[in-house]
Amino acid sequence: MPRRGVRFGHAAGANDDHVAAATHGLPSARILILANLLRRAAALRYRRLLHLTGGQWGVITHIGNGKPQNLNQIANGMGLEKAQISRTVSGLVRRHLLSKKINPENSREVLISLTREGRVQYQTILAAGQSASDRLLMDLSDQDRQLLIRRIETLTNRARELLKAEQALGTLKR
Repeated sequence: MPRRGVRFGHAAGANDDHVAAATHGLPSARILILANLLRRAAALRYRRLLHLTGGQWGVITHIGNGKPQNLNQIANGMGLEKAQISRTVSGLVRRHLLSKKINPENSREVLISLTREGRVQYQTILAAGQSASDRLLMDLSDQDRQLLIRRIETLTNRARELLKAEQALGTLKR
């Protein structure tokens, strides 16, 4: 008799009990699965709506949330590598969605900001993202939503600490 339901973001199958047992005590594994599913859905959404790749819509959203930033600030804010962000930013500059200018306070620094068209796409991303978020959280009360956001922020800050600790340890040499 086939199993009903979905577990860990895929159809129930023979390997589910092993996956469930292996990740039962690892909330981080479940969070990674959730993040991957959300990222994949968003990538499809923004490719369909705006012809943007996953990295591109992420950078537009990150820059749109604040003032112009340099590559290091964008990479650190998104939790990604500077080299990866650099390629994405270059592609968005070529598409006239981002602009670069020398920081007037530090001539060695380049600041990146949204162009007018980039701001239009940012607004589209916000509206579509809010709709998807509402659908994801539709069963939660406003109070539960606020609690969830606070908990995610706490976990994100701790994850940054974990990353720093791992970076300080370096890589294993064979």
